[in-house]
Amino acid sequence: MYPAPPTSRPRAYAALPATWAVVILVLTLTPKDHMPPEPHWQLFSFYTAAHAFVFWVLAILCYFSTQRQARYPWLRTHAFLLLFVACTLFGSLIELTQLLMNLGRYAEWTDVLSDALGTLTGLVMAKMAMRRFM
Repeated sequence: MYPAPPTSRPRAYAALPATWAVVILVLTLTPKDHMPPEPHWQLFSFYTAAHAFVFWVLAILCYFSTQRQARYPWLRTHAFLLLFVACTLFGSLIELTQLLMNLGRYAEWTDVLSDALGTLTGLVMAKMAMRRFM
């Protein structure tokens, strides 16, 4: 594939996706009455787009993080599939948590689908960028 230069700071590359994952948890597990009013969009829901966007960012950060580490070469090789599964499971876990907690939020399978589509789009874009620019 394309070799990733070894880094002496692998934790620095892991910090960005980990921090973004915490931001996603805060945004998705905040009680509904503490959230700003939802804008009304005609084509699709604002929250559907928001789910796709935050998982798009998460996928890109995770992909670049895995490609910049040198400790586990198998991770770089299988990053696309592993990250797609991991991010989709993370989105599913969020929806399950929303279902079990009484936050005024509702678990919806369409949110998991949006998470998966955002993840897939981010991974494809990140992989293309790595091939072109790295």
